[in-house]
Amino acid sequence: MAISKVLITGVAGFIGSNLLDYLLENTDWQIDGIDNLVTGNRKNIAAHADNKRFSFTAHSCAELRSLKSYHCVFHLAALPRIQPSFELVNEHIKANLNEAVHLLELMIREEHFPRLVYSSSSAIYGTPKTIPTPETEAIDCLSPYAFQKYEVEKYIELLATRYPFDYVNLRYFNPYGPRSYNPDNKFNAYSSVVGIFLYRHQQGQKLLVTGDGSQQRDFIHVYDLAKANYLAAIHPLKINTAFNIGKGSTTSVLALAQMIGGEYEFIPKREGEAEITFADTTKAKKILGWEPERSMKEYIEQQTL
Repeated sequence: MAISKVLITGVAGFIGSNLLDYLLENTDWQIDGIDNLVTGNRKNIAAHADNKRFSFTAHSCAELRSLKSYHCVFHLAALPRIQPSFELVNEHIKANLNEAVHLLELMIREEHFPRLVYSSSSAIYGTPKTIPTPETEAIDCLSPYAFQKYEVEKYIELLATRYPFDYVNLRYFNPYGPRSYNPDNKFNAYSSVVGIFLYRHQQGQKLLVTGDGSQQRDFIHVYDLAKANYLAAIHPLKINTAFNIGKGSTTSVLALAQMIGGEYEFIPKREGEAEITFADTTKAKKILGWEPERSMKEYIEQQTL
């Protein structure tokens, strides 16, 4: 697929900024990025402020008026937290559903259908019956956040029966890596547990383990997520499908705390969160040629030296 210009929504967020790093390093594409800076941070993209291949605008997806100049749109903009989605329901619907639908309507209105690489979530599976979990697993959303992610997938899928949408849905498992934790973000208590634990460890604070810590998580480095986005964008065929993007292994939250080291204590379990996430990534390996590369153990060792 020939690509020269792309859009990244949510570019100043954790995953968006890492995707920007990856694309600037590995492609010659012109990249426009937007972010309303509700959870994103200008510091995350400051290193590229003078890069002539990158242009940033501080606004939301709802303010976009055209997508005609783009060959690919990476849609990452969202309020990416499970627990706040129970309390700020309408705010999350606007950010996680309405803004995505606005992009779809722009494509329909302009009759221009750039490849859409949508950042979905493994949260849509709930606590799955099949372990490791394939993309064919039954959907069982345990939170408004998960439901909103699945709603967008279904809107894309349904609209593609009438319009020539070209899309790839990437269902992320549990991302970690640089910039995953922002202490100034009002939702930081619900950030990646790896980022929270490392931050508290560096501050000399106890690690707070929810429940008994036995819940299993498939942790995937953000570099590997960025690579999956890139491979989805350049795939030569219109594939219109979803892929699991995870490491394909699990670590308990308690084992993670022990790996990082220092003192920890147990706090009440959170409702709406799965007991286990464990990706079957066979489909992504076969069709996208994607495989995870980064090791969580090595990343934690680097961060705790």
